[in-house]
Amino acid sequence: MTITHRTGQVDTTTDRGGEGTASLESLPTQATPDSGPVIASRSRAGEGRLAALDGLRFLAALAVVLFHFIGQKPKTMVHLWGRTPENIFPDAHAVFAFGRLGIDLFFLISGFVICLSAWGRTPRDFFISRVTRLYPMYWIGVVVSAICIKFAGAPFGSASPREILANLTMLQKPLGVDHLDSVYWTLWPELCFYLTFSVVVWKGLTYQRVLIFGGLWTLAAVLAPAADIPLLTLVVNPPSAPYFIAGMAFYLMYRFRPTPLLWGVVGMSWLLALHFLLTPGGGRISWNDWSPWRGWLILVITAFFFMIAAIALGWTRRINWRWLSVAGTLTFPLYLLHSPIGLTVAHRFGDRVDPRLLIVGTVIGLVLLCYVAHRFVERPLATAMRRWLKTASFTPATPVSRQG
Repeated sequence: MTITHRTGQVDTTTDRGGEGTASLESLPTQATPDSGPVIASRSRAGEGRLAALDGLRFLAALAVVLFHFIGQKPKTMVHLWGRTPENIFPDAHAVFAFGRLGIDLFFLISGFVICLSAWGRTPRDFFISRVTRLYPMYWIGVVVSAICIKFAGAPFGSASPREILANLTMLQKPLGVDHLDSVYWTLWPELCFYLTFSVVVWKGLTYQRVLIFGGLWTLAAVLAPAADIPLLTLVVNPPSAPYFIAGMAFYLMYRFRPTPLLWGVVGMSWLLALHFLLTPGGGRISWNDWSPWRGWLILVITAFFFMIAAIALGWTRRINWRWLSVAGTLTFPLYLLHSPIGLTVAHRFGDRVDPRLLIVGTVIGLVLLCYVAHRFVERPLATAMRRWLKTASFTPATPVSRQG
């Protein structure tokens, strides 16, 4: 199927931190020959950043932050605050427990943004973009976590030299090493997504190839648990896969207009996401630790899908406040730094300061700290890495033989 564009431009993103900040640039269109009917692409040039997507990313991060402060399981809350949730957050605890689902919104947004950011880019550009957006802030997070564990009395985690070194690779999951911080578990599904999606980038992104990739991933996610192949399950990440796949389908709607096929992909992903979420003992949630009314879980996940659908359908194009875009750049730093720093503060001062005031002050302080870290540490480091990688040769050169 040949995809024709109404303009000579394609979309991409210039993203900083995490899985990327939603913005649009113009790049030369690459020829992507296929066979089949023609689907016209809508031009998005000149519409600026997707501020609504940035805002959703920040809200998802904030939901995770408040979950860790207020909504964790009672045993963990006692260890953190020294008191049961009923004594400190009698009403808020049950509400903010749903903040753990902010991760699912992250994955939905990631599928949308990574597809957008890779369109029209070479595999080399895609690799450089992902490495320089992910690793600099992550390394900062690992260092901060290690310092908090070793010297500041962080309430969770351990930091042996082996664990620190393994975590610096971001490959601690397949290496069988504990995460230095519990929030790092989400990075492995992201890495697997980047790795497998890079094959499509290498072939050249087209409407058809993204759909085929999503279809194959859906099939693998369904078959992996039944096949009982640990390596396949490790790479496919069945509980997370439907969100990435739906995010990609939403991006195709945004770029090429909605079709019944795309809505079918979204609908199937929604059903599978709920299946894995509600599966006893087989999903991401431990029902022994948290067992809310299942209807609330369905409503929250459905709301996430509707919010991304609104962006894909262009209903949020009037939302263009600059502060949302700034907030989007702080999402990854906030996600990585809130746990080692924020929970250490709560653990050390929770019995001396009103918990509500402590949380508000800590969150505000974390946001300011994340801005400083992004502006003066992460961005310069990412820029230097990007400059170095762009001048590096990715083709192994044949060494000169010692013998003539």
